[in-house]
Amino acid sequence: MRRLRATLRYLAHATLRDGREHTREFDTFTLGLQVRADDGQETYLAVRITGSIPPNLTVLILRNVPGCEAEGWYPEYALPERDLLPAEQAWSNLMDPRAAAQVPDEDR
Repeated sequence: MRRLRATLRYLAHATLRDGREHTREFDTFTLGLQVRADDGQETYLAVRITGSIPPNLTVLILRNVPGCEAEGWYPEYALPERDLLPAEQAWSNLMDPRAAAQVPDEDR
């Protein structure tokens, strides 16, 4: 669980810096995060998982994304710049802008 939380913080930090999708490989799946934010507007976060994962792991991932409400996730049929691939799942949520501003500082 500690590794998963650290990975989610790392991915959130990386995507908040450049708006691109960042991924991390695990044994049986790939986890990716991408944040999109317009100046002064809502911060949209997408999570995607490709591959095979235990059923309860998806819930743990979504509950531990920094700055997002656990009940606010919606399934997606595409990511911001592409359609989903086979064996790929994606969800989106709004990220609290105050939490988004703090994510880069957490790693310093």
